[in-house]
Amino acid sequence: MKKVLVLTLILLLAFSTVIFAAPGDTSDPIVVLSYLNEQIEALISKYKLEDIDDMQKQIDNLDSSGGSSSGMALEIVEIRNGEKIIAGSGSELILRGGEAVIIGSEMGGISDVTLGKDFVSGMSVVPNHLMIVPRDDGRGVYAEKYAIFMVRGSYKVVK
Repeated sequence: MKKVLVLTLILLLAFSTVIFAAPGDTSDPIVVLSYLNEQIEALISKYKLEDIDDMQKQIDNLDSSGGSSSGMALEIVEIRNGEKIIAGSGSELILRGGEAVIIGSEMGGISDVTLGKDFVSGMSVVPNHLMIVPRDDGRGVYAEKYAIFMVRGSYKVVK
């Protein structure tokens, strides 16, 4: 009988910790919604995730506002005898067909990135070479007959 009483007492003590444990303490780890919300809000503020929606709107505006002459896509531009393409700063030109010559300025010519050289006024444009206009000071290309270019950046065709 003593053994049964001792065994009952031991079992009663073991189950009392489970029965009387408070929800959410170390003996009964329950995760509640308020705790999860606090942790998520802390992560959002730590990594500045609240700014993502504003950033995405700015990116969408940039995508939709890029015009054909200043966007990221290469545009096909054809010029005839005597016409010029006057390009803006940072514009890229690639001669795809025909013949053209460089229009430089007092500050220099147009950079042929493919060759790694500066092409000055009067030099022939090499087909399929990437040309970059360094400044917005009237530099460009002139067609002696007919020329077709791929252009990225700002430019204007002058007759």
